[in-house]
Amino acid sequence: MVRAALSVVAGFTVVTLLFWSPLLAITRLRELFRWPTNRLVVNYPLIGSVLLAAQSLSYLVVMLLTAGTGTVTGGDAVGIVGDVLAVNLLFPSTLALVVLRVLPERGHRTPTGDGLSPRLALGIGVVWYGIVTSVGFVLIGLVVTFANLPL
Repeated sequence: MVRAALSVVAGFTVVTLLFWSPLLAITRLRELFRWPTNRLVVNYPLIGSVLLAAQSLSYLVVMLLTAGTGTVTGGDAVGIVGDVLAVNLLFPSTLALVVLRVLPERGHRTPTGDGLSPRLALGIGVVWYGIVTSVGFVLIGLVVTFANLPL
């Protein structure tokens, strides 16, 4: 059971990182992944995996708070999906605000010059992350639901 759950989280992580990676074309977003090793190829999967592991734990918390440990009813399922969609925007938004506050103080600034402002670039990244994770969560939920239907 644990192996299957970890496989789902790993698949969710890989797909989310793959679909979010085109935003790395935005210089100001790409520069956020200069920490801790100053190598994008290492930092992006590392930071993304930690972020998505925490995101998956937040899904577990939402499910436990909404439905408890009993059987999930239709109303519980709607509540879970609604809460997860909210978490998919609140979680990265909170992290984005922390990034905007902490990284410049530690000397990790985004490059200056032409292009998108750092806040706009980060906002685009947060919204796209919310869309990708929400679609991924719903698709995984549908697959699990159909896989567990009686024959």
